[in-house]
Amino acid sequence: MSVGKQRSDQHLIDQDGISLLRTKLPRHWLLREYRPDYGLDFTIETFKAANAGGAGGRPATFETLGEHVFVQLKSSAEPEVHSLDIYGRSNVEKGPEQLNRKDKVGTIETYRIQLEMSELVTVERMGIGVPVLLVVADLARQRCVFVCLNDYVDKILIPRHGDYRTAGSRVIHVPVWTEIGSEAGLHGLRWYGKRAKLLAAFQRFRYQYSELQHRDNGDWRPLARYFAERIVPYDFWDDTEMCQMIPYYGARLRQFLETGQPGCLKLREDSVPESFRNEEFFEHMKQQDVFELWRCLAHLPNVYEDVWREWFLPTGLGQAASAP
Repeated sequence: MSVGKQRSDQHLIDQDGISLLRTKLPRHWLLREYRPDYGLDFTIETFKAANAGGAGGRPATFETLGEHVFVQLKSSAEPEVHSLDIYGRSNVEKGPEQLNRKDKVGTIETYRIQLEMSELVTVERMGIGVPVLLVVADLARQRCVFVCLNDYVDKILIPRHGDYRTAGSRVIHVPVWTEIGSEAGLHGLRWYGKRAKLLAAFQRFRYQYSELQHRDNGDWRPLARYFAERIVPYDFWDDTEMCQMIPYYGARLRQFLETGQPGCLKLREDSVPESFRNEEFFEHMKQQDVFELWRCLAHLPNVYEDVWREWFLPTGLGQAASAP
């Protein structure tokens, strides 16, 4: 007899992996298939509760945050878990990776996933604006874990190998502790979802700080107030509890708009020599207080590049700064 089209076991595994991933995400988030598929399988769109429902029989509703991440899903019936030793290392943004074998941060469990070079090059070409997460669906253990491929390429493959493209494929270590559905995993997904917003805001912070430097002649305050009014509506100020530095500066911005001073610099009058206690000196210090807020905002991109992009990666800094 003639044989019809057949469905392979891997197709069933892939189907089960998709179902598993859906159950691990908050039920009010959206997982959309991304077709046709050129290395990107899904997008995740995050939502927040608009109302809890219940009052007067009203159903709960959820509001989109306008945040998206791409997903490359690798499903396996029973993948192996391996141990990976993590060591301290140099700042890879300032030079090639230099591991300190005397500084063992710890040993973590990871999945080892072999990715074709074409997949990694595609992710690198996308830049870092929208994260691409490699998600491993472990059907035997009923868990999904992730690692950010954009950051993996930038912070591990390039510093370690130089031209990492010389091989036909590379092994990607996906930490087990980044499990989707856990507290750490949820923080990670929400953090990556905010990346495009944060990068756009960082550009504006630096622009505003630069412009304020050119107003150091007495007419800077109206411009600073206008700048604050432009950036204080950003919704990430109160939605980044995983990174306390950001809500801290959001509070300083609101204080500046309410009182005229952000309170970044604390000056006790009795600590100032009497010969300096005049109106001109204190006006200067009030100006420096405001300028310090924008200097700190303009510095956030540096912290993001040096530290925050290593969060959730299998590196010494990633392990020390973001692991549970």
